[in-house]
Amino acid sequence: MLTTLVLAVALNAAELPYQDLERYYWDCDTMFMKGELGGQDTWSCLAVTDEFQKHFATRDDFMIYWHERRMQQWESRGYYPPLDFI
Repeated sequence: MLTTLVLAVALNAAELPYQDLERYYWDCDTMFMKGELGGQDTWSCLAVTDEFQKHFATRDDFMIYWHERRMQQWESRGYYPPLDFI
């Protein structure tokens, strides 16, 4: 479960520096992939994700960014996807 700090961050996501927003985005993405995201955490992470994606010109740009970084970001948070996902 996300901390109340992350909930507060989600409520003010538009004011976060890019590096912080990026870190929270990957924390949320990893929790989702691990199946650990639920309840209020989902809404907080949706707010973070929505704000983070605004930093990309297009959805395709975001997807390229995500695809290039996902494995390293997940692994740094202790998640290793099944081989059939890769």
